[in-house]
Amino acid sequence: MSRTVIVTGASGFIGRHLVDALVARGHRAIGVNRSGAPVPGCDITVALDRMGELPALPADAALFHVAAYRYDAAAFQTAQSEILAVNSELANRVYRFCVERGIREVRMASSSAVYPAGLPVMDDAQPVDLNAPPYPGEAFYAWSKRWGETVARLHAERYGISTVAFRLSNPYGPYDATELSAAHVAPAFVIKALSDAPAFEVMGDPAAVERDFVYAGDVAEVFVRSLDWSGRSDAFNLCTGATVSLKTLAETVLAVAGIDKPIVAGGGSAGAGVSVRRLAGERVREAFGVIPTPLADGLKPTIDWYRHALAHRR
Repeated sequence: MSRTVIVTGASGFIGRHLVDALVARGHRAIGVNRSGAPVPGCDITVALDRMGELPALPADAALFHVAAYRYDAAAFQTAQSEILAVNSELANRVYRFCVERGIREVRMASSSAVYPAGLPVMDDAQPVDLNAPPYPGEAFYAWSKRWGETVARLHAERYGISTVAFRLSNPYGPYDATELSAAHVAPAFVIKALSDAPAFEVMGDPAAVERDFVYAGDVAEVFVRSLDWSGRSDAFNLCTGATVSLKTLAETVLAVAGIDKPIVAGGGSAGAGVSVRRLAGERVREAFGVIPTPLADGLKPTIDWYRHALAHRR
């Protein structure tokens, strides 16, 4: 059955994948972004501060909330207050809109950062202990995502708005930033591989840092499949359930790209002081039946897109 779905952050990295997946399944996408500039695939696109001007929506309209404050890594330290303030206000604004328009189904992009620091495995079968602090290096971002999930829970209790929150690990794929300092980890590695630099430099010890990399196409597929649910609120880790070292990531990117460069350890540290971050991924696979795309398979379209995007940027 075709649905009308409002996508906040529709012109962003995950948002573009969501719009593509919705349109491919025959749904109608309405985009919301900062400027109101048109988004390919969206019937209508409006600026965030003009959401209230959207025309009447069908009774079964849903909303995908993936808008977030996008910072440049070079300005990370000075952007902390903005990260907290903007992400929290986005959640408040989205749910206020849902109350006003009678929207009862929301899907939200949360983050694995909501979990307390030091957990050997971040298990989505257990509630997040809000009395236990997250990793210090990402505390402002983590609390903004904790607040988003809290707002969702409050609106479920008060207004009957059901939210499925997806705690993303490290997404990668086409449509991410083309600036190295603004891209997520795996896309940033793709940019490094395709650059003219003679060596592939990774901060810290690339063999010691491990992350769970999930293909953005899989993220979009899970979001769209969740439209089959009604009246259910839950939170899932949206991940593969397996970690990959940054060294293996670099080797895989270079191999898929067909580029021969030495991998060297640079100065500084990677991962904001977090060496290994493991997430349980069984529940999301059982609930939605999406098999994670192997890393090399997901990197191929990512590299193809970046080759095109970087060539046209020059």
